[in-house]
Amino acid sequence: MALQAEQLEDRLAGPRIGWIARGLALTGGAILIAIAALVTVSVSCRIVTGSGLDGDFEIVQLAAAIAAFCLFPLCFAARGNIIVDTFTTRLPERARGIIDSLWDALFGFVALVLSWRMVVGAIEQRASGTTLQVYPLPTWWAVATCAVLMAVLGCTAAAVGLRGLRARHVR
Repeated sequence: MALQAEQLEDRLAGPRIGWIARGLALTGGAILIAIAALVTVSVSCRIVTGSGLDGDFEIVQLAAAIAAFCLFPLCFAARGNIIVDTFTTRLPERARGIIDSLWDALFGFVALVLSWRMVVGAIEQRASGTTLQVYPLPTWWAVATCAVLMAVLGCTAAAVGLRGLRARHVR
């Protein structure tokens, strides 16, 4: 099963992007395990001492956002997204493939624009000194990390779209 999934993202996005997407997904999974451990410790402390870890909810929010952004490229590269094809189900397979590839490439462009805006947001958060409420931990680095991960998603989507168009010999 793992071999089939590995081949799918390599085939759709290319071996380099597939390798990066798998590495990021493993990182996202590790972050989710760390979140689970943090919540377990906090809840255990709350049961035993009546007080949990201060600011645990804020750390969970930041980490969950980063973990989710780590998982997006593999999801896209392995065609794990929800697809609604109500209007294209009756079209020939080649036409559906071309339409899907064009949408993939457009999604990649939109993701890159969102990444750029997230970079702007991270810069503004750093300039304003935005921090978490409980701890004086700055938040700009998390937004910047998510911006980079969004750019990886954009590149993945663009690669999937362009490879799909090339496979159908559309120029």
